[in-house]
Amino acid sequence: MEIEKIIYETTRDLLSIEDKLRIATIFLFCEKISGNLFANLLYTDNHETFIRNVELIYSEYDIDLTIRLSDKNIKKCFNATLEKVKEKEDKEGYYKALFEGDPFAVAIDEIVNYDFNAIELKKLKEGVVEQLEIWTNK
Repeated sequence: MEIEKIIYETTRDLLSIEDKLRIATIFLFCEKISGNLFANLLYTDNHETFIRNVELIYSEYDIDLTIRLSDKNIKKCFNATLEKVKEKEDKEGYYKALFEGDPFAVAIDEIVNYDFNAIELKKLKEGVVEQLEIWTNK
């Protein structure tokens, strides 16, 4: 199940579109920025502090990630979204392992999110081309 569908399902009790969008924004933003950030959203013990810290770190994006977790209904929907996302998107426990600092999960995250510069990308491309030539010439 995609996160968008989960959010749609779990925020039905909210009347305010703004509150629904705020929940959607934090989940989608963290998911798109990095696996590590998404893992922290899913498994942190203090979401209010986490959200404030994310807003500070990504302040150049001019994005408002605040959620009125003091409102019981909003908090209930946020927690329902959180649990459903964990259930559907982290069945194998990758994000939990990443949050806990598992070396293999961290290595995978670093590989997936590595920002290649132009020289590294060219070397990688040359290496892949070389390997393909070896395989096709067998």
